[in-house]
Amino acid sequence: MNRIGLFFGTFDPIHVGHEAIAEFFIKNYFDEIWFIVTPMNPDKVEKGVSDENVRLEMIEDFCSRNNNYTCCDIELKLKKPNYTSDTLHEIYKKYGKKNFSIIIGEDNLLTLHTWKNYEFILEHKIYVYPRFNELNEKADLMSHKNVIISDAPMVRMSSSNIREKVKSGHSINKMVSESIENFIIARGIYS
Repeated sequence: MNRIGLFFGTFDPIHVGHEAIAEFFIKNYFDEIWFIVTPMNPDKVEKGVSDENVRLEMIEDFCSRNNNYTCCDIELKLKKPNYTSDTLHEIYKKYGKKNFSIIIGEDNLLTLHTWKNYEFILEHKIYVYPRFNELNEKADLMSHKNVIISDAPMVRMSSSNIREKVKSGHSINKMVSESIENFIIARGIYS
């Protein structure tokens, strides 16, 4: 049975940091990575994100270039805001009991105990990639039997920084793949 990593994100836009993390997890843990496009993260309701269909198109374009990547639109069909536990239930309804695991950033592990139905989420293997964490906190869940702390590359990259650069007319070369840069320019996203 294929080992599938579920990589949740707003991906607004997807950038080389996301790509480096996905490549690391494919090389070390998974046969496939499903990019779950999150229309509305409960923690980002006030911040506003780009149109979900445009982001979905961007991820579809990105995933079409790698046979191990799949773009998953399941959260676009669910009630907003999107909760990981609800999405997992829907994934099992639609795809059955495959070998799914979750990929999250270290910053999310710090707050996982506050997520809706976090006990259900912890029934899954959760692979954690490092993030620059200025709080230097350690999550209580780091020693949980289903939490795997990886040594994935730590990339200092921010989607919000990329959006600002585009808006101010600066180059985002080397921050996103060439195909994503072309997609953003062609569609006039963030301008």
